[in-house]
This record gives sequence, structure tokens and C-alpha cells, in this order.
Amino acid sequence: MNKKIKSIGYILLSAVITLFLYILLHEFGHTMVMLLVGATITNFSIFTAHVSAVGGDYTNLSSIWMHANGALFPLVISYLYILLYQKGSTKSLYRIFSYIFTLVPVISILAWVIIPFAYLQGNIPINDDVTNFLTVFCENYHPLIVSVTAAALIGIGIVLMIKKRVIYNFIEEIKQK
Repeated sequence: MNKKIKSIGYILLSAVITLFLYILLHEFGHTMVMLLVGATITNFSIFTAHVSAVGGDYTNLSSIWMHANGALFPLVISYLYILLYQKGSTKSLYRIFSYIFTLVPVISILAWVIIPFAYLQGNIPINDDVTNFLTVFCENYHPLIVSVTAAALIGIGIVLMIKKRVIYNFIEEIKQK
């Protein structure tokens, strides 16, 4: 099979698997906090990317954590994956999947950089995790703290991907004929 066609197939397969895993980890991040505060999960769906619960003893801190953990849990898992990444592997699917799997959670943090600026302008998405987080967080803190923290988390992810050669190996894989 032609190497380029095989690479495209691996990219598509990796994207589908990553999308599924990202949604699962994102919703599970919310679910963990819901369960920790004593809530009962009433709906968990990967296909609609939704989790809901009833009850629970939420505080401002647990509410903030619940909204943030949807993005943070997949990010932490991707950091761990990068740390365990075998940079010497020459397996095409492994190199391609590793790049996509570690890049998606890092990119998803961009919303946490951008939305606080919109929040300051009063132009925010409705019922978004970042907006819900900011609604509670900004009672005591400035929203740009979130932007700076998110930018730092993106930077950490990119540095890890560079140091462990995830990006280099992906580029090398794509360049092969």
C-alpha cells in the first residue's frame, strides 16, 4: 500500500479514536467531581458529549473544579501519555496517533485563553464550561489569571511534545513517501 495513503488512513483512524477518547475523558473529568460531591449521575453520553447529575453538595471550589476538570483531566492524561511516549518507535500508527492524541487536549485549552477576554467584554458563550467556571471564579479573581494559566498549560504541553519528539516523529512520518 502506498505510504501516503496509509498515513492518511492512520490520521483518520487516529482522529476518530482521539475524538472518542477525548469526549470520554472530558465527560469523565466532570463526572469524577460530581461523584466526589455526592451527586447521582443521571445521564452520561459520549455521543452527545454530555453528563448530568442530580444532588450533590457543591461549594464554589467544587463547582469551579467540576467545570475545569472537563478540560484538565484529558490534558493531564495527555501529559502522562507524552511522558511515557517511546520516542524511538518507528511504528507509523503509534507516531501519528500519539501526535493527535496529545495535541487535541492541548488545543482544547485555547478556549480557556480566549474566552476570559470575551468575558471581560461581556460577550461570552452561554452554558460553556469556561463561562460557567468564570462566573464563579471571577467573584474573587481577575479572568485573565485563567488566560495566563491556560497559556502556561499549553506551553507545557508543547514543550513536552517537542522534548519527547512527538512532533518531530509525526512530521518525519508524514514526510516519508
